[in-house]
Amino acid sequence: MSGRTAMCASLALAAVWALARASAQPGGEAQTVTGFRVPSYDREGRMTSQVFGDSARILADGAVDIVELRMEFYAAEGQTATNRPVDMRITSPRCVYNRTTGVATSDAPVRIARDNMIVTGEGFQWIGASERLEIYRNAKVVLKDIKRGLNTESKP
Repeated sequence: MSGRTAMCASLALAAVWALARASAQPGGEAQTVTGFRVPSYDREGRMTSQVFGDSARILADGAVDIVELRMEFYAAEGQTATNRPVDMRITSPRCVYNRTTGVATSDAPVRIARDNMIVTGEGFQWIGASERLEIYRNAKVVLKDIKRGLNTESKP
């Protein structure tokens, strides 16, 4: 994940928190946003990523509990500002984002999909500052369109 991608994801998750703060419920109840979509843009105004979720709830410690997280990251080159192909998708049924540390964690399944591969596993930690996503258990990588065991060199 590039620095720009990590920064965009951090900003998008911060925007979810801001939306939840703006919709604060009276009486100290949990603050919740439902059916959200938070886009991120580069300096030229091109959308670089979007974060979607069925709901986001601010916890007592200030962390954000996100249900049905979906993140889309768009290709950087060769397309217009409004028609950029999806480069990568990350999905998980639930994660908790710590706004102070910029770290998202989950024990739930995670799926990362790109054109040429799919990575799945259980539990993850995403650290925005170091652009690192670590899958805790049962990590599996499936590569697509790879020719296995073919030797194109001529034999003696």
